Amino acid sequence: MKTNTICKLLVALCLGLAAAPLFANTLSVPPDSPAFTVDIPADWKPKADKADQSIEASDSGNHVYMTGWIRTKSDTNAEVAADVEAVLKDSMKSVDKKSEEEIIENNGIKFHVLKGSGLDKREGSKVNFFFAMFAAGPGKAGIYYVDYDADAPEGITNTIVTIMNSIKLTK
Repeated sequence: MKTNTICKLLVALCLGLAAAPLFANTLSVPPDSPAFTVDIPADWKPKADKADQSIEASDSGNHVYMTGWIRTKSDTNAEVAADVEAVLKDSMKSVDKKSEEEIIENNGIKFHVLKGSGLDKREGSKVNFFFAMFAAGPGKAGIYYVDYDADAPEGITNTIVTIMNSIKLTK
């Protein structure tokens, strides 16, 4: 009987630890007039930048960097492409030629995802990255960018996916 109780306590402890990343801050993008929200683990120290109308966060081990922002319909595709190029130029020493594109649907949102890899500008190590672009309301496009160490600790990619899955359009 004691073994059964100990097993139940161990299961409860494991579930509690697994839920730890669920303690998150919900951030609005843009901060002043939200088009969408995203839940980011509190220990990633997420912050909103009202000046450039974006949000960003990094995990506590600096294995992941993420940011999100909005473009309006009046912005051209060339301006969105320029955003992507500027982010990659700022964070990557080089970008591998091979990339993948896919459409992912979650929470009723169709994400156009561009995935790739390259060398981090600051660390010089191999990183993976992706941009997820989606309609974020009338005349708005949301952009969610993440780069993460190719050798990041196990579970980091699950957290990144959980964050992306938390994106919800505001009404």
